[in-house]
Amino acid sequence: MPVLIFGRHGQLARALRLSLLARGQAFEVVGSAECDLIESPEGCARRIKNVSAVINASAFTDVDGAQSQTHANRQLNAHAPGIMAVACAKAGVPFVHVSTDYVFSGQGVSAIKPSDPVGPINAYGKAKLAGERAVRAVNGNSLILRTSGLHDGVGKNFLTSMARLRGRGNLQVVDDQIGRPTQAGHLAEAILHALKTGWTGTQIHHVQNGGAPVSWADFAQAIFASLGGGPRIERIASRDYPTAAQRPQFSVLDTVSFEAQFGYGLQDWRDGLDLSLWELSNREGN
Repeated sequence: MPVLIFGRHGQLARALRLSLLARGQAFEVVGSAECDLIESPEGCARRIKNVSAVINASAFTDVDGAQSQTHANRQLNAHAPGIMAVACAKAGVPFVHVSTDYVFSGQGVSAIKPSDPVGPINAYGKAKLAGERAVRAVNGNSLILRTSGLHDGVGKNFLTSMARLRGRGNLQVVDDQIGRPTQAGHLAEAILHALKTGWTGTQIHHVQNGGAPVSWADFAQAIFASLGGGPRIERIASRDYPTAAQRPQFSVLDTVSFEAQFGYGLQDWRDGLDLSLWELSNREGN
């Protein structure tokens, strides 16, 4: 039976498709053309039958837009995950739901454990936390995985934006938001490994590339160094780059519980950078 993936066009869905193809494993991808998770999540849940597992890679990911687009944000991030979890429990299949570091306030200074207190500071994070709670309320076999700073070499993300701006003379980049960027393919591999290994009940873990924590300015510097040069980076504070939604300033996630539970070592963020730049290079070469 196939693995069912909700979310067709995102970075994670693309990476999952590639990983499943490489494994020769059957899968089905459901996007907005097949079902409308905003207006009819219940109808989409009826697709959860005759499948081996369900992965929710869909989300409303426009963090600033979530402040005003409340209906889409709540439906996709808060409401739909619980409906999926219920359908999976009824069908007796495992459910993987991808969440975010934005469920935390980002005010700490040490790696955030899955059990640490939550405290989202924007509408996106609040909706994602509501989605987690909806999944946890279901007596099913669900895995909630929080990640951060997702990127690849194809989608719209920080890395591809930096590559596009490579010709600039000067570039201002925020230097007081600290985390570890995560490569979409690495997250996909971790998810599929967890599905193969299995788990019991509902669990929450963190999946983030490893290595030394970096700011967005540090990550930009590493991107340009790998590309062989780029603009001069002016490191600025978040207050000097105002956005509609406030961002957590510290998003280093503790991945120990995931690695121990599933016997899986997460790659360094620099390996993820290399992979995304390889994808970027191959995309541009086509």
